[in-house]
Amino acid sequence: MVNAQTKMKALVVSRLLMGDIPDWETFESERETAGKILNRRTARSVSSQIGRNYRDLSIETRKFIEENFVRCDYHDLARLCDEVRPGSGLSTRLDEFEKTLFPLAVSVKRRFPFYAHLNISTYGLRFEFPEHHFLRDIETSLPELLDTRARLEPFTRSTAKTRHDSGLIAGLVAREKFLSRSIVSATFSLIEAFLSGIFFTAVHTKLLGSLECEDEFLKYAATKESAPLKNRIDRVVQFTSKATESGSDEPFNTLMEVGKRYRDAIHHTTPFQRKDVEQGGRLTALYEINCDIALRCVVLSSAAVLKTSQWMYGVSDATDIASRCSELIQKAIAAQANKDSQSTVASA
Repeated sequence: MVNAQTKMKALVVSRLLMGDIPDWETFESERETAGKILNRRTARSVSSQIGRNYRDLSIETRKFIEENFVRCDYHDLARLCDEVRPGSGLSTRLDEFEKTLFPLAVSVKRRFPFYAHLNISTYGLRFEFPEHHFLRDIETSLPELLDTRARLEPFTRSTAKTRHDSGLIAGLVAREKFLSRSIVSATFSLIEAFLSGIFFTAVHTKLLGSLECEDEFLKYAATKESAPLKNRIDRVVQFTSKATESGSDEPFNTLMEVGKRYRDAIHHTTPFQRKDVEQGGRLTALYEINCDIALRCVVLSSAAVLKTSQWMYGVSDATDIASRCSELIQKAIAAQANKDSQSTVASA
């Protein structure tokens, strides 16, 4: 039998998990009140004060538990309520959360990477991992980049420009360059994080999705995490595809042969000659970076993640990372197609 105090604490933390509590002061106040509840009549009175029906809250809580957790009851949630610190919330790795509190639903662990952190705050229950941040960089910057290009478009068709126009154009071009460089950088940070995550997961779980990791791959994952990017991509592709493909296949080959040229121009800028580029080559690549190149890097990097995910999980959008990559590909391809159609109309 669950007493009213335990149940109300469970309801309070559930509201926090669902993003239904606006600030930490409200959470602390409700938790303190829940700790003083002696019977269900008082609990109903408290729930009415926060503008929520007691029975409805109970139904929402049960639904939330079933969607996100396994073998979790009101006592577990009440214990979680006591673990949350006002102001900072709770942040812990998924496996640590399961060790100290209760198991997460299989669907949750399948959707988010093994090394993700579970965060509880006034924003609700969130999952944080490196790829999420780089994907958010791209997802946030891409609409801004496309808007900037759209604002530049009228000037590319007009030959009559005033001094005011020149200043406006310079600002828009600078913004396009900045956003394009940011996106190119984020696409390769995404790839780097994705590969490191694969190696880390393999070493600690001996599994990659539905694939059992062989000793040779585990040894590589444990010792070659900092090997050249091309080598790491090739090794992961060969293992996850069961040797049916390699880094020489698409989209991996073009990602390295074309996209990496621009990544290196941003992160290893130099006018000097390098073994893979002539003198001044990286400067030329840096100056070339624009919206079209950024869109191409989005497609190539996202396609590389999607293809690898499909080998590991059997379907391409089984994870949060893969499904978001799929959406980015669609947006990037649509944006390029829209530009091409406008160019065709303008030249007609």
